Amino acid sequence: MQADIICVGNELLTGLIENSNTGFLARRLWSLGIPVRESCVVADEENAIRTALERALEASELVILTGGLGPTDDDLTREAVAAILDLPLVENHQWLERLEGFFNERGIKMPESNRKQALFIEGSTLLENRRGTAPGLIVKKSGKLIVLLPGPPHELQVMFDEAVLPVLSKNNQGNLTKVKTLKVFGLGESLLEEKIKELGKWDLPAISYVARGYEVDLQIKGYGDPAAVNDSIERAENILRGLLGDYIFGSDDETLAGLVARLLIEHKMTLSLAESCSGGLLSDFVTDVPGSSKFYRGGIVAYSREAKEKLLGINSQLLDLEGEVSEATAKLMADGAREIFETDFGVGITGIAGPESDSSQNPVGLVYIAVSSNKGCECKKLKLIGGRRAVKERSSQFALDMLKKILEKHIDRADRSQ
Repeated sequence: MQADIICVGNELLTGLIENSNTGFLARRLWSLGIPVRESCVVADEENAIRTALERALEASELVILTGGLGPTDDDLTREAVAAILDLPLVENHQWLERLEGFFNERGIKMPESNRKQALFIEGSTLLENRRGTAPGLIVKKSGKLIVLLPGPPHELQVMFDEAVLPVLSKNNQGNLTKVKTLKVFGLGESLLEEKIKELGKWDLPAISYVARGYEVDLQIKGYGDPAAVNDSIERAENILRGLLGDYIFGSDDETLAGLVARLLIEHKMTLSLAESCSGGLLSDFVTDVPGSSKFYRGGIVAYSREAKEKLLGINSQLLDLEGEVSEATAKLMADGAREIFETDFGVGITGIAGPESDSSQNPVGLVYIAVSSNKGCECKKLKLIGGRRAVKERSSQFALDMLKKILEKHIDRADRSQ
């Protein structure tokens, strides 16, 4: 089985809304061994939707459409699919009652336009929407599977995982398409490729590289008999892990922030942050992890000199002598955060994100990261490349990697002392 994805919406074509649905769906489909043949974005026009759907049905067994299920006149996905399949739209009385109840609970009379959201394609399966008013649909016809999903990502993702994944898992039997992703940090895409070429001829599954700042996703891809695919991917993974060692920090959906969180939670340790050039982005990475409240006590964005002095207690004379962007300042930021929040670990980040230098004339991309614990304070000096956003992201990535390695050392020492 292979799939096509059709995203419907003028707002996607104008760039007013970022299209994150394609990436989410493609990743979920790959996890089932279903490759995506093509994805496209079309306008809120019935002819455009029909044309894209006809093309997709000629090539793929599965077509997923997102968006165009709302109550307005330009929401036309149901109508287009029904027309292509030559099936009528009929009213689902249960969903109509659900819609009326949705508005009644909010003290609002349901607009007549919302009634169209109770229409479904005859013979289709209605998919529950716990987060909105537009239900999804699954239609099977002539050996093809067509899935209609709402456009808002927070609605689509829950619906897909709860209602669509089980159906696709049941339908996709036979040959397996599988991707195993190894997460690499500290080697750029080109250096990573050079190291792998040192292995010589590669007879195992194809590999590809996806750079994400200073992280690289190393994807191992296989297709065919499930047993053979799993065996060849496992052998490839073992070879690559042997070659790359600690450069591999995780696999598949694992993140640096998630791994740090797991270590802190498992060993009942706590964390606090003091950020300058990263502007709170590291705190955002950390708090994106479910359960972060179990270890994260708080953070301070000490962006100005005054904030470093008043909030973190850094001496004004030291800032004059060493500068705001310095090893000494980074260490005091980390120590200050750890003391203020009374945590096991504190991280400090200070640097110059650009696009221009500060009065010190230090180069853009100069960043100091410090990690403080009861064993002392370690600091790393970095010279990062890229624009302002890239420096913020990469400094946060380096901070997580540095913290992870220090945590592992602490845990290893603790285990050996027992």
